[in-house]
Amino acid sequence: MINKLSVMVADIDGTLCPKGENLMPKTRAAIQRLHREGVLFGPASGRPFDHRTLEKADEWGLGFPFDLAIGMNGGELYDRSDDSLEKYYLLKKDNIRTILSLISHLDLNAIIYVNGYDEIRALRMDDFLRDSIKRNHSHVEIGDIDFLSEYDTGKIEVHLRPDLKDELMNIMAQHPSPDWTVVKTFEGYGHVTIEFVDPRINKGLALQKFSEKHQIPLSEFMAFGDMENDIGLLREAGWGVCLINGADDTKAVAQAVTEYPVTEDGVGNYLETHWFSR
Repeated sequence: MINKLSVMVADIDGTLCPKGENLMPKTRAAIQRLHREGVLFGPASGRPFDHRTLEKADEWGLGFPFDLAIGMNGGELYDRSDDSLEKYYLLKKDNIRTILSLISHLDLNAIIYVNGYDEIRALRMDDFLRDSIKRNHSHVEIGDIDFLSEYDTGKIEVHLRPDLKDELMNIMAQHPSPDWTVVKTFEGYGHVTIEFVDPRINKGLALQKFSEKHQIPLSEFMAFGDMENDIGLLREAGWGVCLINGADDTKAVAQAVTEYPVTEDGVGNYLETHWFSR
């Protein structure tokens, strides 16, 4: 365990709360206590950053704004101290076209975030996007590969059935490239999310940038995550914790695994037992 905690950063879905739901009570109380003790706090998400990210603090009833927010799996870093948003290593539009041409024959949907949730482009309308429109008031336009490949972007987000995951991964294994990497960011009943990003992008990159800017050693960071896109985050933080409901690869790089899953207040129980009672 680290000796000093200055910054806590955590993934949202599957870590801080079940997908699409609110914080558990112990998790909320633990984050509020850390804030009172002077610890900076922010989410680290695969979602694109916009005002909706900052509004999560109010939706969760924290009573204070986020000090930082990591979006696009580390491709975006918001810093409240100067109200700045930095973006790193966008996926080039020619690579978007190549990737989509390789996989679009599968029964899947591909999503491009042009401007946060205010401008989303997708191959087709589906339940995920209908839910996004309902929850996030997203603006979605449907088009073909040319339409989705018009701009550089932080990531390609692909939604498909679990039985198609191996086929997609096999296709990409047969077409390796130094220009992109593939990561699974969600797997649940009947649904898998696969994302393509620049190989230099991971949540740990944004953590490094924040550390350097504020001259806070990474040894004073605690991070929580659950899926493969959290591996960089847990590796860079002084203390990385994976939820027990998380992926095996993520648990393998973490210094600790929670005793409880996200649905049973995993983060809150961990902080209560291993930090506040240390």
